Amino acid sequence: MAPRKHIIGGTAPLSVDSRQRRILDELQARGSCTYREFEKLLGVSSMTVRRDVDVLAKRDALIKTLGGAQYSNVPQFLYETALSERIAVNRAEKDIIADSALKLVQPQQTLYLDGSSTCIALARLLAKAQFALTVITNSAIIAMEVGVSPTAKVLCLGGDYDPQSASFVGVLAEEACVKFFVDTAFMSTKAFLPEEGMFESSIAALRIKQLMAQRSAKLVLLVDHSKFGQRSLCRVVAIEAIHTVVTDAKSPRAALEVLRKGGRQVVVAGGSEPEEPKAA
Repeated sequence: MAPRKHIIGGTAPLSVDSRQRRILDELQARGSCTYREFEKLLGVSSMTVRRDVDVLAKRDALIKTLGGAQYSNVPQFLYETALSERIAVNRAEKDIIADSALKLVQPQQTLYLDGSSTCIALARLLAKAQFALTVITNSAIIAMEVGVSPTAKVLCLGGDYDPQSASFVGVLAEEACVKFFVDTAFMSTKAFLPEEGMFESSIAALRIKQLMAQRSAKLVLLVDHSKFGQRSLCRVVAIEAIHTVVTDAKSPRAALEVLRKGGRQVVVAGGSEPEEPKAA
């Protein structure tokens, strides 16, 4: 008698070819995934997922990253940095925050996107939406992500290349900032205090954020719950300069109320429609 296949939950397991096709389909749709996300998608062990990813990487069908894999249309060297670690942290929250941020964008606008992992997620959505936009950025990755759209114009700030953030920084980038004015600047942050503002530890990057915040009609902060209540080396942007905060449902309610009372618009990603700020 032939051995019976092990069946989980009444469903036969996928074949190797089917699993690998699902992996590639998911990467094409999302850009990148963690090993844990693949495990849930396929219903298999971590070892099985890693084995499939290794096989596909050898075929150049995908690119392995720290903790997962990415679609192979982006050069590997851009993700072999500290940025790859940040991309994997709170990925689900960043994706839904980016989805809500997309709803704040109108065709024909000029936008600025910083080099944060959340803005990278937004850049992918902008490319898929194919809005007619002008996008200014100091991030090499965001320039490439948005650049695949036939309807978007990308302007990249030059300067010194920082391999840890895959972004351009320094005097040349700072000088370029003052030449532009944007409708909306989308930024994330290392740490955030609702009473004070955005904080960063990277001296090289913070000056560019400050300049572009000054050159924007509206500043939108994309920040997941893990950043709330934290203070880093330097305050980059005061809370008064932030128009809208887009966050996830895990963020502390008391902090969100402080933002609303202070006049900020608060968008809770995955929740109801954006709430208008309350009068201070």
